Amino acid sequence: MKTVLCSDRDWLLSEEAFLIYASCMYHPTYEEYKAQMEDYLHDSSVKVFVCENRGKRIGMMVLKSSGVAAEIIGIAVSDNARHKGIGKELIQSVIKSEEIERFKAQTDDGSIGFYRKCGFSEEKTVVEYSDGSAVRYNCVLYK
Repeated sequence: MKTVLCSDRDWLLSEEAFLIYASCMYHPTYEEYKAQMEDYLHDSSVKVFVCENRGKRIGMMVLKSSGVAAEIIGIAVSDNARHKGIGKELIQSVIKSEEIERFKAQTDDGSIGFYRKCGFSEEKTVVEYSDGSAVRYNCVLYK
């Protein structure tokens, strides 16, 4: 298994990539994913990393850097490869390869356990939306 910076624009805009990343999106559609990924590809502060196993891409992470800090915009693993340490491998590989001192992410109740297992500390907040409130966690990891 290896994690690499992905420069394959065609793959990043493919339905295969969408099927992996869709779990990071609220009510995802392929069209919305494609538009969002186009924006990421035009933003020089954004990098997309993929985890490959036996030539197949099974995970991806979108990272937005700002100096020595970076935000994990999204991290996802294909359905059939979940709960096997691939997400943690993505984070650990990027921590080793990038010159970043602080990583942050925002998540919900469903994923806070993952970030805790990866060594992140968190601060719980309640965010108000037009259709109600939601618990969110601001997660931080120092290198």
